[in-house]
Amino acid sequence: MDLSPDFLLQNPDLVTPVAPWCVALDNLELGILLLALPWLAGDGLRRADLERQIARLGAELPLGPVYFQRVKRTVARLEEIGTLRGADDKRGRLFVTTPQGFAVLLLNLHVLRGDPTVDGAEFELKRALVAMCNLVMERLLELPEEVEVPPEVEGFFGEVERLTVLGERVITDEVAEEALDVLRLIASQRVLVDGMLQEARRRLADAETAALALRGFHLSRLRGDSFVRAVAFLQDAAGGLSMIREMVSGDMPRLTQRSAVLRYEHYLRYLDELGALHARELRSDPLEAVRGLMARWRGE
Repeated sequence: MDLSPDFLLQNPDLVTPVAPWCVALDNLELGILLLALPWLAGDGLRRADLERQIARLGAELPLGPVYFQRVKRTVARLEEIGTLRGADDKRGRLFVTTPQGFAVLLLNLHVLRGDPTVDGAEFELKRALVAMCNLVMERLLELPEEVEVPPEVEGFFGEVERLTVLGERVITDEVAEEALDVLRLIASQRVLVDGMLQEARRRLADAETAALALRGFHLSRLRGDSFVRAVAFLQDAAGGLSMIREMVSGDMPRLTQRSAVLRYEHYLRYLDELGALHARELRSDPLEAVRGLMARWRGE
């Protein structure tokens, strides 16, 4: 069975009974799992610490409204599904991301779902997180070889590699490398938006055909029984109500679809420039950085 990240996150009825942690995450959940990673959070972070750090991160990234009750509810859910681990401390409960949490973070970085020209929060957050990971890896690779990886970090990644769902490994080298490749993420978004552009162009062609068929046909010219018969005909005909709306609103359908085409075309140009920017700013090949860091984690 090909358990790709898309398959795992888009089939919860099949996956979550055996792996409750393997779910699609929203932006706040992704942000919390990132901040609570063991090598960033140490022994763990309290809810109040998470709220403060998320608020600072939210000033730069689209995490949505940040307030204590929302963070508290999100932390509770993440702990319930096994992506955060809580431990009691003298000053409160501390939370740290589990190997399952890191695995599902990587899986979610693969998958893009929404229309970014309507709401770009999902893509922009994932792009920023992957770019941040790349910059961190570049810095870690600059450390002298004699700097050893702590045993607990090696154990953490060993557990990540052993995670399985439906009898198959979840995080392979390929999955990890692709999740942390910002250029791949941008290219994937481009494929998604290009598909939306082609669909918008098809709808525009349909709207122009419908407008041509209705040209010269005006309800204002109908009177009495003729008007009643015309409305009845349009209601019975396939798409009749849509035709009435088009007549009432004039060129609105064509204007709407032309606007969509324009929006997608501009967004594709943005993605091209974004890819060029990241290719310039990331000093090394992102995949090479990932491979190098993974090799260091394993002690190779």
